[in-house]
Amino acid sequence: MLITDLQYFGTISYIQSLFAQEQICFDEHAPFSKMSFKNRMVIASAQGPLHLSIPIAGGRDQKIPIKDIAIAYDAPWREQHFKAIVTNYQRSPYFEYYIDGVEAIYKSKPVLLVDFLMSSQDWIKKQIKGSWAIQMQPANIAPSDIRVYDNWLPKNYAQYPNPISYQQVFQDRVGFLPNLCILDLLFCCGGKVVNPLLKGA
Repeated sequence: MLITDLQYFGTISYIQSLFAQEQICFDEHAPFSKMSFKNRMVIASAQGPLHLSIPIAGGRDQKIPIKDIAIAYDAPWREQHFKAIVTNYQRSPYFEYYIDGVEAIYKSKPVLLVDFLMSSQDWIKKQIKGSWAIQMQPANIAPSDIRVYDNWLPKNYAQYPNPISYQQVFQDRVGFLPNLCILDLLFCCGGKVVNPLLKGA
C-alpha cells in the first residue's frame, strides 16, 4: 500500500504516481505545509501558469495535521477559482464534458480542507477511470507499506523530467507548460486518452 499526501486536484506527475498503485492511503495525519499542493494548484492561462490557492483558517503557518485544517470562506475563493477555470478552459476540446462536475465540487462548502480534497480526488479518479483502491488511515503501518510524498512543489513542479506532452489551450502563445494540474490534461485530452497516457508514462 502506498501512503501519500492529498493534493488540490493534483499535478499530472502526482496522478501518475497513483496509477502505479493498487491501494492508496492518504495520510491525514501529515502536518500541513505551506507552499505545497495540499491547497494549491496550477492551471494554464494566456499569460502562462496561473497559481490558485485555497485560503486556510488561522493562516498558512500552522503545523497541525492536515485532517484538522479548516478552510477560510471570508473571501470568495470558490467563485474565483471556478471562474478562472471557465475563463481559461472554455475553448478546450473537452470543457463541456467536465465543467458541470467541476462546478459541483466548487458549490460544496466543507469545513475541513481534507473533505474538499477528497471530493476532488474521488471525482478525478472517476473521470480518468483510476483503478486504485482508497483505504482509510491504518492504525498500524505495515513494514511493506511505502510512504511517498510528492517532491514537486509550486516552486519546482515544472522541472519534472519527461512530462507527458499534449496540445494545450495556450501553447501557441506561452509554449508548453509541463506538469500542470490534472484538470489541464483532462480538459485538453479527455478521460479516455488521459488514462493510457498516465499508465504508459
